[in-house]
Amino acid sequence: MCAHCRQRFALDPREDGRGMHDLRLRRCVERATDGGRLTVALTQLWYLSRTGNSARPAVARHGVPPGLRWLVALPTAALVACAVLVRAVPAYIPLTVALGVLVAAAVMRHRPARAAVSEVQPSEDTFRRLMTRHWTRTYGGLPEGVVDDRPAQDTDGRSTTARGGAATVSRPRAVVLCTDRAVSVFLRENDIPGRFRAVLVHVPERTGSSRYGARPHREVVKEALRGIDGFRAGLPVVVLHDAGVQGSLLVPLLRAARPDRVVVDAGLSVAAVRHSRAVRLLNAAPSAGAGAGAGAAAEELRTVAGLSEEDAAWLAEGFWSPLAAVPPRLLEAVAVRALEHALTAPDPAATRRSGDARNQGFLTWPGQAPAPGPDSSRTEGTNTA
Repeated sequence: MCAHCRQRFALDPREDGRGMHDLRLRRCVERATDGGRLTVALTQLWYLSRTGNSARPAVARHGVPPGLRWLVALPTAALVACAVLVRAVPAYIPLTVALGVLVAAAVMRHRPARAAVSEVQPSEDTFRRLMTRHWTRTYGGLPEGVVDDRPAQDTDGRSTTARGGAATVSRPRAVVLCTDRAVSVFLRENDIPGRFRAVLVHVPERTGSSRYGARPHREVVKEALRGIDGFRAGLPVVVLHDAGVQGSLLVPLLRAARPDRVVVDAGLSVAAVRHSRAVRLLNAAPSAGAGAGAGAAAEELRTVAGLSEEDAAWLAEGFWSPLAAVPPRLLEAVAVRALEHALTAPDPAATRRSGDARNQGFLTWPGQAPAPGPDSSRTEGTNTA
């Protein structure tokens, strides 16, 4: 309760963290829902209301620790200097050697090992607790236009189709394949597939509710093929995916496996993420020094997905960016544009060439991102204040 106005609030930044207060959250909800026009998932609101984001890979230890260096160098220099007392050699020789040992110990560099870091502030668990407990207890429910995309009974995150997707579409004209649970909920709640008589198929890229445990990309492709093969052959497919290894390989492998279908890549572009203020996370990837696996992954990303050297190396290092962090209004526009393109695209065999729009990621970030505000992240992220 505010000591000045006596009004009760759900959040207190002194206890709940920087930027976590009711007025700012309401502004974030207003922006996320586009003034109440859209319904968004709680995960989307979490990304849009973040106050920080950092991701860096693990670093292996390099060099000799200072304590060990001097433990060896000082006694060695002292013993060498003692040779002056023997007078078997000119005094300047052992003194020069001792000085060299000390200088060598001083100039040697040591870089300690550093654990991988991948975090969004506040954490997802903290944000969900604040919204589903504190906010709900104060206001009687989540903010208008926000739905919880992770109900208690949904523990494995594995469903072939998003709830209500296929059951509500008769004679579908297209398939929307989405690999992010929150985005699948967003698409369903706003009836974006329904506007085009498209069926929504959800194939998760990540294991359970974890945002850091990625499934093998071939497993994702197999499940995606089972999902789209349940519908009439020839239906165009729109793929919405994260900017990650699984998403980058999913579209080209689907095209190769089903050449009779138009497959539109509406996923998050790796190049757009790397050169923007997008959310960046790190998979629970191999530890520092696991260069062989990263090199093989980068090679596959270059040859199969056609990524640049820089983009492939970035993904192979374990980085990725979630589709759910895209501003909902932009996400809606991209999904609509991709569906329109899929329904009017010519036969794949006649248009498969370099530079075709179907071979490009539709989803890009705004060319000029606004400067961070006082309540926004100053690391990697979209201004949410």
